[in-house]
Amino acid sequence: MWDEGRRAQTPIDFAVGASVFLLTLAFVVAFVPTVFDPFSGAATASPVVSDRVAAGLAGDLLAASPTEPGVLSPACTAAFFEGNATLGNVSGCPDGVDDDAATQFGLDEEVLVVIHALNESAPTGNASSTVAVETRHASRDVTLNRTTDDPSGLARRDVSVSQRVVSIDGDQYRLTVQVW
Repeated sequence: MWDEGRRAQTPIDFAVGASVFLLTLAFVVAFVPTVFDPFSGAATASPVVSDRVAAGLAGDLLAASPTEPGVLSPACTAAFFEGNATLGNVSGCPDGVDDDAATQFGLDEEVLVVIHALNESAPTGNASSTVAVETRHASRDVTLNRTTDDPSGLARRDVSVSQRVVSIDGDQYRLTVQVW
């Protein structure tokens, strides 16, 4: 039945089979780890988180009206950056306007919120700038910088940044949110 003199497998057949096996193995090794990427924790802060905070601040928490996102209420802006619950309550600002951004949006990350000039490229380096904000109650010099942690080490960390152009009393500024 089986003839010892005839071989069923040639070297070319073996080479083709081994090549197909090795290519399949390489494909599996290269692409299977990426299947689990959506379920693994990211090493950096998600851009979605910083964007959600920026949109929530400019469109809801600090906005003068829900129909005008980006136009900030001077009183709510002062209450947020000063952490002043009394000013927030008297001015009719949303509840918790005096909370920091991490508490307000339920984040475990550290958050820096800065409102600065449109042409300013490094808002964290200008932490001492103040803006005169007119409220119904008084004129206040407000430092438009609030953080949950010391931002001096930001250069050594992975940071996610989102920005919005906002208006306070007709003057345009840039709202920058950094999450790390």
